[in-house]
Amino acid sequence: MRKLILTWLAVGALLSCQQTTVPEEQELLQTDTPSGTLLVNLIVPGGPGTKVLGSSTDEDRVNTLQIFVFKNISDSNPALNVKETDHWVSDGSTTLTLNTYVGKKKVWALVNAPRQSFDNEEALKTHYSRLEENTPTHLVMVGDVNVEVSEYNAAAAVGAPTPAVITVRRLGARISIRNIKLDFTNTSLEGCHLDIKEVYILNAVNTVSLAGTARTTSELSASSSCWYNLEAWNDAIPAAAKDLLGERGNLNLSIGPTTGTQDLNRFFYVYPNVSTAANDNTDASPSARLTRVILHGYIRGAAGRGSGDDATHAEESYYCFDIPKSADAASIESNHTYDIESITITMAGGTSDQPDKRPKYGKVSASVSVGQWGGHTTLTYEL
Repeated sequence: MRKLILTWLAVGALLSCQQTTVPEEQELLQTDTPSGTLLVNLIVPGGPGTKVLGSSTDEDRVNTLQIFVFKNISDSNPALNVKETDHWVSDGSTTLTLNTYVGKKKVWALVNAPRQSFDNEEALKTHYSRLEENTPTHLVMVGDVNVEVSEYNAAAAVGAPTPAVITVRRLGARISIRNIKLDFTNTSLEGCHLDIKEVYILNAVNTVSLAGTARTTSELSASSSCWYNLEAWNDAIPAAAKDLLGERGNLNLSIGPTTGTQDLNRFFYVYPNVSTAANDNTDASPSARLTRVILHGYIRGAAGRGSGDDATHAEESYYCFDIPKSADAASIESNHTYDIESITITMAGGTSDQPDKRPKYGKVSASVSVGQWGGHTTLTYEL
């Protein structure tokens, strides 16, 4: 009897072990999700840059590409969308193949951005890109798409790769000036020249999120850290950003006497600025303000306004004008171009590039084309 009892106890122990291991095996099978393959194809909308600028730039170039695949758990709380995989290439590729699990995904593409590491979609969307990460042939671009990955197993002839077509957009905006025209006819400046020494951008916002969200007016007003050259050009601006924002003292262009046209063909790159005329400020403290193009030159060649070619004895003249807003937007938007075909100068400018000292006796007229890369809306304005 003792032997029989021990035998039943052994059998009971064996059954007990089997009951605890079977659910674990079933759970393992349930989490062993079938895998699929994402075939990512990048679309970079072309722009009119080369034709408008009259120079050779490559604003569409893809130098580096990083793809992030997140689980699509929540649209309202992207922090729940954890990363499944990512991949980085620096060979100019616009297509990538990635293995991932089946199911709904959010796929992001970062082009020409520094290599990143994000654990979830929220971390990516709230990360700030800096202006100096761009060059005319290395513009930071982003894009995203929702896809549902299907099972794919080539060896077992199951399914097919899931396509993910991502159209990217540039985080920055472009400002270009093609030429400057002079017309002093029938004015007190008739017979004068205009010597152009520099053209640059004032009030440049220096960051934008990878999701394309611009700094708010509250953020722009809170700290100078959101700005470069806030009403002043200073040495604290990174050299790479200075290259995007203008040419200081490098131009030696002369127009005149009286009339003439000088090709400029200069282009600048900035990040979005939501400031409007309603909240434009000009005080010394950080505050929301418009981004401006400054043309700095000297008027010479008439009595009392210098003589000969010595610009140091000529009349210094600044022309300051705001980047206009499009019909349905605030000021400067991502992925938009602000292409100034020409600036016509008819009178003397101001004595400073400060906007509260704008020319009182001059007029600058400009025809500006504003729109996304690949499409434009023409605006005109006078200052």
